[in-house]
Amino acid sequence: PARCSVERLSAEAIASGSLVQACHIEREESRMKSNTPAREVVKGPLRLAAIRTLCFSVMLSAGASSTAYSGDRPPAPPLAQRICPLAISADQVRPHIEYLAGPHCEGRDGEGAIIAADYVAQTLRDAGLQPLFGSDYFQPIPDGAQPDGTPKIIGRNVGALWPGTDPQLKDEVILVASHYDHLGLRRGVIHPGADDNASGVAMLLETARYVSQLPIKPRRSIAFVGFDMEEELLYGSRWFVSHPPVPLSRIKLMVVADMIGRSLGDLPLPLVFMLGSEHAPELRTRVAEVGVPRDLEVGRLGVDFIGTRSDYGPFRDHQVPFLFFSTGEHPDYHTPRDTPDRIEYDKLARISSLIAQLIVQVANSPSAPQWEGSPQPDLEEAHTLERITELMLAEEARGHRQLSTTTRFIASQTLAKTRYMQQRGTLSAAERVWLMRSAQFLLINAF
Repeated sequence: PARCSVERLSAEAIASGSLVQACHIEREESRMKSNTPAREVVKGPLRLAAIRTLCFSVMLSAGASSTAYSGDRPPAPPLAQRICPLAISADQVRPHIEYLAGPHCEGRDGEGAIIAADYVAQTLRDAGLQPLFGSDYFQPIPDGAQPDGTPKIIGRNVGALWPGTDPQLKDEVILVASHYDHLGLRRGVIHPGADDNASGVAMLLETARYVSQLPIKPRRSIAFVGFDMEEELLYGSRWFVSHPPVPLSRIKLMVVADMIGRSLGDLPLPLVFMLGSEHAPELRTRVAEVGVPRDLEVGRLGVDFIGTRSDYGPFRDHQVPFLFFSTGEHPDYHTPRDTPDRIEYDKLARISSLIAQLIVQVANSPSAPQWEGSPQPDLEEAHTLERITELMLAEEARGHRQLSTTTRFIASQTLAKTRYMQQRGTLSAAERVWLMRSAQFLLINAF
């Protein structure tokens, strides 16, 4: 996406709160000059929602009320102290990405999406999983009717089920998901989508294999779904939620991964973001019980920091507990450069191992996650933003990236404030709003 050159806006425009409008104008001008289709700029129905909610007065208040902190970095306990062993290897996820992001899939749109969907279904079938949609692994997505009156099929969700073993819990379902579609051919050029989202599908398929080979089968049922048409305003997951193969009340947790093979802005950051636990806080305990693989960090954030960016959206809207895993956007996002050779396969294997063991842990837990509608401020969010801004500024100091004056100022303010919050040990609701707006600004302008 085109970046906003905030530093060239006049002081009057900033003070009057017109930054959001300027961002929209500049992004649209850049898109039109490059002849980029709008949906390459907008990912998900609320891609621009974060921009619309951004208020530059928050930045001004940051300068006016900044709290200096010059001591050493305060200790912040990680999300989990236990080391989670690897259940999935880099050699296992690599072939899936090389196939799905290969030239024969043509960016997984049109005929390429059919090839990809068949591959996902066959892999789930080979792992011994049952069809999720009655006797079928496919859920057709219709749009109107053909001239002969039959439905016009524009996409297909792919799904399979591993039945639970507990007589009391087997009707409850843990849903693991990722979208397999991508942008296809644009102006005659294939957009491979290795990270977006062949990486998530690789996790899905290897997690299904892992579950099928467990010596003790999970108590709850586990469903595995590859959504189609995520790039088309989440059409596939919205259709699934509107026509679920099991009642939504029986889906006790939805775990989705989207872009888990790289790093935010290509920062040297061994971190995966985990969003959604604010609506089911007990999931933090589940992650702590599972642990985190070596050389991987989990950065917890509330999903309101980014809005609706993937297929968790329709489930969140129906108050289904969910977790969204992502390593964030990078410079190759939605470009032909998102190729298999740029994936960090060891990191992807670690994230996949964490997700696989987490969903099994939840599937065997005596109680299921419960939806909480009013999240409380979470100091771990401050720790996550501290890690990002600290590394952003360090990378600039080394000459590895360049930040605008305004972006550098906001990053510095965010770093100082998050360190102070952690030293103090509290995060107020008002401070959380400040953190969220600062994070949205940095997402727009720095990555």
